[in-house]
Amino acid sequence: MECERTTVLLSGMVDSTLGPIARFRVHRHVAGCTACAAKLEELGAMQSAIRNKLPYHRAPPGLAASIGAALPREEPPRVVRPWFRMPAFSLAGTGMVGALAGVALTVLVMGGQNNPTMSVIDSHIRSLQADHLTDVLTSDQHTVKPWLSARLDVSPRVLELKDTGFPLVGGRQDYVDGHPTAVVVYRHAKHVINLFAWASSGEDEAFRDVSQQGFNVVTWRHDGMAYYAVSDVEAGQLAQFARLVARG
Repeated sequence: MECERTTVLLSGMVDSTLGPIARFRVHRHVAGCTACAAKLEELGAMQSAIRNKLPYHRAPPGLAASIGAALPREEPPRVVRPWFRMPAFSLAGTGMVGALAGVALTVLVMGGQNNPTMSVIDSHIRSLQADHLTDVLTSDQHTVKPWLSARLDVSPRVLELKDTGFPLVGGRQDYVDGHPTAVVVYRHAKHVINLFAWASSGEDEAFRDVSQQGFNVVTWRHDGMAYYAVSDVEAGQLAQFARLVARG
């Protein structure tokens, strides 16, 4: 079933028309499926042959003009005037303009608020595609933590969780919603877990599980820091990882 879904996406992969999430899923699948990897290579070779070997013929001059002249001319759109007329009074003197403007501003502010969950998912995908998973590549927690603390105004928890199935890979500096963010990178089997952490004022918050676009996210707040664990690992395993980090 996974091969069937991937096969449908291979042509879009070759034509560069897939979105970042679809590209990530195709990359992940073909990395472990020789059959689909061979199909992708075959499609790429076919596209290259078409571009490089097929002859191209330029259209004769004036062809576009003659086609345009043969097409029927479009009539300008008719202006339909409303059957009703606005009342003689103006809204400006009634306070309605201010009220409507306030409602519109509220909608814009609420709708335009940053969404950290989507931001960390986007960053997670970029880190897997752009070969920038880590700035400091080491399983030594005493190297990763000082490296992050020296470059950011936060000191996130960095734990070696190899014995529990979540080995430490390293760390990097990233940006979420325009502010610098510490990212501690772990693995679980073949899955990457990005743990984002940044300063966040307010009371501590309990764990919250979110699933969006095929990725699982566990977020919580503790001691003035917000944590977001992101991965395509199974939701229960990611929740287990988050609780191990929170316990320290």
